[in-house]
This record gives sequence, C-alpha cells and structure tokens, in this order.
Amino acid sequence: MASTFMRKWFAGDSGDDPVAVEAYGAMTTAFLQSDQLITAIEDGVTAARAIDPAGQVTQQWAPIRERHSAATATYLQLQRPGPDSPYQSAPIYQECTRTLEQVCAEMTRFRNRFSDSLGRARAAQHMAVQSAQQARLDANAAVTALDDAENLPFLQYPSVIAAVDVLAAQIRKLDAVTDSAHRRDVAGAVTDAAAAVHAALAAAPGRGIEAQNAVRSIATRISAVATRAEQMGPARSALLREFSAACSNDLVDNDRVAAAASAAADQELRAARAEIAAARPESALAHCSSARDHLRAADDAVDAVTHRLRSLREIRSDPAQAADKVRFRLRDAQQLALQRDLVGEWGSVLDAQVDRIDRARAALTGVHPDYWTYMTDLEAIDRFINGVVDRMRGRA
Repeated sequence: MASTFMRKWFAGDSGDDPVAVEAYGAMTTAFLQSDQLITAIEDGVTAARAIDPAGQVTQQWAPIRERHSAATATYLQLQRPGPDSPYQSAPIYQECTRTLEQVCAEMTRFRNRFSDSLGRARAAQHMAVQSAQQARLDANAAVTALDDAENLPFLQYPSVIAAVDVLAAQIRKLDAVTDSAHRRDVAGAVTDAAAAVHAALAAAPGRGIEAQNAVRSIATRISAVATRAEQMGPARSALLREFSAACSNDLVDNDRVAAAASAAADQELRAARAEIAAARPESALAHCSSARDHLRAADDAVDAVTHRLRSLREIRSDPAQAADKVRFRLRDAQQLALQRDLVGEWGSVLDAQVDRIDRARAALTGVHPDYWTYMTDLEAIDRFINGVVDRMRGRA
C-alpha cells in the first residue's frame, strides 16, 4: 500500500511517461527560478519607478514583466491538479520550459544591466521609509509634549495653535504621499513642523515678559513721537516763509496724519495692556506690532516735513552742486558707453540727459524758485542714468 501511495506523488508509476515526468520537473524548476528572479528584481523596479516613472528601468522592465506573466499563466495551466492527474506529453512541458528559461535569461540580463540603478533606487526607498518612520516618531513626541501639564496653559497661544496646525497638515501629506522620491521631503517637513511645535512651547513661558517689555517700549515711542511732532509747526512755517508753496503742498496734512497715527498707536497700546491683564500675551504682542506700524507712519509724517526743510535749504545754498553731482554720474556713464563700444546704442540717450539737467537748472527763477521740483527732476534724471548703466553692464 505504501509503495502504491508514493508512486502517485513521485515518478516511477508504470503508467507515467518518464520523459513527461522529467519534462514536468524541468518546467517546475524553470518556473521557480523565474519566480526567484522576479522577486529579486521587482522591488528595485518599483523603487526606480517611484523616482522616475518614465525612466529606462521602467520602460525596459515592462515588456519583460508581461512576458513573464504570460509564461506564468501557461505554467499554471499545465500544473497537475492532483497526484492522480495524468502527465501531459513532454513537448508541451518542454515548450513552456523554453519560454520560462528565455524569460529568466532576459531578467538576468536586465538585472545585470541595471544593477546600479536598482541598488540606488532601493537605497533611496529605504531612506525614504526610514525618514517617514523618524518623522512619525518626531510628530508623536510633539503631540506628547502638548499633553504635558506644564504646557497646558499655553495650548491656546496663537503661536502654538499655528504650529500644531502646520504639523497636522504635514502629517496628512505624509499619510497621502505614495512617491518615495517625495516622501523624504514630506518627512523632512513633518520633522521641521514637530520642531516648530517644541519651539513654540519653549518660547511660550517668556511671552508674558516679552509683551510687558513691548508695551513699555511702545509707550516710550509714543511719547517720543509726540515730542518730535511739536517740531512740525515751526518747520512747516519755515517752509512757507522761505520757499514757494509748491515746495510743500504735499505736506499740508502731515500734522493731522501724524496725530491720527499716534492716536491709533495709543489705542493699540491700551488694547495690548488689556490683553496682558487677561493673560493673553501673544495677543498683546500682536497689538504692539500694529502700534509699531502706526508709529512708523507718524514718524514718516514728521520726518517728511523736517527732512524737506533741510533738503531745500541745502539745495538753495548751492543749486549748482546738486546738478554737478548728476553731471558727474552722466560723464561716468558716457565713458562706460565708450569703453564697451555702446555709443551707437546709448550715446544719444545719454546726451539727451545733458539737456534735461540744463532745463531743470534754468527753471530756477523768481523770488522763490521751485527748489522741490528742481530736486525731484534731478533725482529722476539720476535714476534714469543709473538704469542705463545697469543695462550696459548687463544687470537689467
């Protein structure tokens, strides 16, 4: 009985064709070899495809993979469903064996040809997986830090909320990314976002002192701006006495602009103090930032009047000097055009600036010449010359 059972599973049963049995065994061996090869190659191809979907590795592998699939389908059709199933004729098995061996040879050549590319792709994929794993550990550590009792008072701080929102968004991206080429970048973004959460929590305890210092600084600046604003009246009067009205028409509302900006800064300061009293230092800092913006506007309004008076007095003391500075830059530009053989392109353009300077100088007439227009005209000519120089030097 035992010998009869064994003959059903192994060669030797008198009813089996030994050649067919041998051919069947060879076919099975060829299939197992092909399966081992495809297992060794496929992960590298998958990694390479993720890096370069249209690359040579992907293109060359596709037809080989299709031929292997077809050969495998044939092999599966020829498998005996059970030990009592009869063997088919040897040529059928031999034909399938030849096909599998050909596919094996193709896969071997492919592996040898692209071994470096496959190795690099596997390494990149491995690094991407490691980066993603580390990023998740970093994210988990950041989330755990949020649960620490010492950090609970800071969870409603805008900086902490913003950092947590960014971390959550980056984690969602990491969960969705399937391309190993981008996984490392996304993982790096997760790690950076986790670090930002830790940084926000670390900075949070000092926000209260920071806000108090900012409030004191803003209060001092508001007082300083008010003191400087007192100079605007005398400066405006001097402008009207010493120069034509056209020289300061655009500054007529600067006192009101400065006053309005200072009042807005003071309102923000009061709001900041209220936020500090309500234990919301970051909101206080936001009000302080707005107060600084208003104070800059107030400073600019004050400076515009005092600087205008000073600039006009300088121009009036020596009008020719201002024109000579522009003429000096013009001569440098003309020399550059000669040195670079660009006279044909820029010579007439630069020569025209001489007339512009002369016309600006000639317009200074009357008891109260329009020094402001003179100054702005010279500045416009100077900017134009600088633009031509940049073009000649290839910078624009």
